[in-house]
Amino acid sequence: MTIEKGSEWGSVVAEMHDGVEARGDLARDLGVDPVGISAHTGPWRRLPIDAVEITAKVATGDERVVTTCGWVRCGRRYLADLVIVSSTSFVDGRRLFSRAHPNDGRFDWLAIDASMPRRQRLTFWRRTRTETHLPHPLVRSGSGPTHTFTFNRPVTLVSSEGERIAKVSEVKARVIPDATATYIPSL
Repeated sequence: MTIEKGSEWGSVVAEMHDGVEARGDLARDLGVDPVGISAHTGPWRRLPIDAVEITAKVATGDERVVTTCGWVRCGRRYLADLVIVSSTSFVDGRRLFSRAHPNDGRFDWLAIDASMPRRQRLTFWRRTRTETHLPHPLVRSGSGPTHTFTFNRPVTLVSSEGERIAKVSEVKARVIPDATATYIPSL
């Protein structure tokens, strides 16, 4: 069940059974220390969590599917097209999507046009460290349950889990509500 403001999220269980490990950006988004999770002996709070399914069309015409509870980056930060799709507010330790939450039934996305000059990209990324990035006509963002992105030139897709797909020409993203679960120490 997608989280709702003011209602209890998840349930308390004695031990972990299934799901994804809360680490990195996901752990940070849930407000827990990944080191503390590995040392915790229970009880646990089992949290249902959405996944984002990315269908990547590669230059050969084949399609590859990547599923993540974190984020996917298509392209390079300082050159060419760049698209970031995320179900968490943090991407590589930077809080890019301040209104995002891991189980809100949607994902957030950020797209930077290939024509954005390198100096402006550097300024944009420097400001993301402190969440002070300003609107730019070549930066688009949004959120929702589905979206399709097409690239002028093939890009490389990298997921928060380390998966890589080269020569991607198009990605289709969709949310899978309550696809899995994660666990955090119960207080």
